Amino acid sequence: MIRFAGTDAADVARAQDFCIRMGAESAVGTTVFLGRSTDAEPNDALLCDTHGVPLDHSRAVADAVRMNTGRVEVSLFHPERGILSRGTVGTRRSVSGTIAACRRVAGPLAVMSLTSTADLRVQAVDPAPRSQVLLANISGAARFGGRLLRAAGTYREWGCAPISEIGPDTSRLRLRGPWRNGPDRFWADPCISSADGQTWLFMEELIRSTGRGHIVAAPVLNGDIDTSRVRTVLANDHHLSFPQVQRYNGRWVATVETCAGHNPFYEFDAMGEPWREYDGLAPLPPHTADPVADLASGELIGTDARTDPDSVFVRYTLRDGSWQPASESVFVDVGWARGGGRWDRHRGWRAVQDCAGTYGRAAGLVDAATQTVPLRRWSASDLSEPGRWKGVHTVTWDSPDDNVWVDGWRRTLSPMGWRHRLKEREHLAICQG
Repeated sequence: MIRFAGTDAADVARAQDFCIRMGAESAVGTTVFLGRSTDAEPNDALLCDTHGVPLDHSRAVADAVRMNTGRVEVSLFHPERGILSRGTVGTRRSVSGTIAACRRVAGPLAVMSLTSTADLRVQAVDPAPRSQVLLANISGAARFGGRLLRAAGTYREWGCAPISEIGPDTSRLRLRGPWRNGPDRFWADPCISSADGQTWLFMEELIRSTGRGHIVAAPVLNGDIDTSRVRTVLANDHHLSFPQVQRYNGRWVATVETCAGHNPFYEFDAMGEPWREYDGLAPLPPHTADPVADLASGELIGTDARTDPDSVFVRYTLRDGSWQPASESVFVDVGWARGGGRWDRHRGWRAVQDCAGTYGRAAGLVDAATQTVPLRRWSASDLSEPGRWKGVHTVTWDSPDDNVWVDGWRRTLSPMGWRHRLKEREHLAICQG
């Protein structure tokens, strides 16, 4: 077993839990210490920046917080063997908060070290002076105060819209229809599906009065949603989002993201009909964020919500009736790991979302085979009519490429903005799933 030690039991337990779930039983040759670097043993591996400087003394971490880059590189560093593995996580509003975020991915970095080659090329740099850390914390606190003021009087208005085309060579997202949502709800996470002359769009619908999402379906006619025929296909006591639909063994099957501990596959008889649990496939591994399954090959990909849903990529294969982890596929990247829509192995693309800094800031494509080679990235400024839209979140397309949809968000003034924000977070705060 990979060994962890530290002053925070939660950090140690989280790292060990990830390694156990990934089936990583081999040792990295030493203990990974999670805590202040001054408390570590001489031969412990530490979380450091890419210069081998422990995070609690790193200029890179302080600079990332001060300049609000949204991301910082972290490595698992051994004093004799060099950098064992590395990844990129999102920054927080303080240096200590960013270090805590880095510790959340200690388990994934340790798993990565089992298959990566150690890098001894480390350029020595001076540690960060206290004044630099203080300046970074002041800058972060000031920005956070501004965000609280903004959130008190605004809320995020999400919507879905059709665009003309998608691909690695697409530089502009050209809208070919209006954004669709509602005054008392929002629509997000679109998934398009076409068959037998019909095209339907599946989406998360969140009702603001409940703060909990469910899945709806709407027929697409002449390139736009028929809003008069929107219907709920799946709802329960948990938050549901990110629907994905495909054909499997002659039937329609679907997956969602949920806060529930039990996340099964679903089936339905026809487009727009209610979904029900499908017992022909094993349930998804619990707390897999934005899961996408390729049932033709028996593979499932997503990010791990128990550690960091925005940056920790995981893959599973279907063997002997259950989903088995592929530990060699784990990587950490806040900009290119989290699923952002379709996984199209025929074209060689996978849709992803960039979660660095602001959630929903940008969407992109990566190589579907490696999952790690970026192909294209789009933000709101790449929309043909950006208007007040601030971010592009996910993208979906059908096989003929006749229907391509994105979702995005903008800020809307409201004296009840703070209440909408609290309501959206209320269920996740109490959910026991």
